[in-house]
Amino acid sequence: MLRLKYKNKNQLLIILLVVGFFIGVIYENIIFKKNFVATELFTKTNLQRFLQTDVIAEKYFWYVIKDRLFFLLLICVLGCTKWKKLVVSMCLLFIGFFMGTLCVASALSLGIKGILLCIAGLFPHMLFYGFLYGMLFVYWFHYPEKQWNRAKLLFVLLMFIVGLVLEIYVNPIIVKFVIGII
Repeated sequence: MLRLKYKNKNQLLIILLVVGFFIGVIYENIIFKKNFVATELFTKTNLQRFLQTDVIAEKYFWYVIKDRLFFLLLICVLGCTKWKKLVVSMCLLFIGFFMGTLCVASALSLGIKGILLCIAGLFPHMLFYGFLYGMLFVYWFHYPEKQWNRAKLLFVLLMFIVGLVLEIYVNPIIVKFVIGII
């Protein structure tokens, strides 16, 4: 059995994310050479179409809140079960895998400009979502040593709301700016 050496549980969380990332890179490069994402999502036609699209904040708000709230509630419900460490591990592996496949797909389609586009697509809202999920994952991974309190709940709610607002109102502007440059 593979034994990983790590100093504390937080290092294990980072290791899981990095392992997921490398699995995604390997999957995209070796196993699934002609991925739909690489061939369809990052075409010049799709990027030009996005530039011409006006994002209606009210409609986009309901789409984003439904999508993000569902995932947050699902993770919270699963995190309250006896399998919380498995849930955290699987989430981190999946997030890393997704990041790896997305980076490779964008780089294969657009080169370094694709990586810039990926960063723009995740900025600034993912910083806040990252803090939110980081807080939840660390808490669940350290349970029962760490206890939940109102300050943590307030932090999670604040990060979620700020992330939503930035994703709806700021991110489309940043992505359109970067697409205009590339």
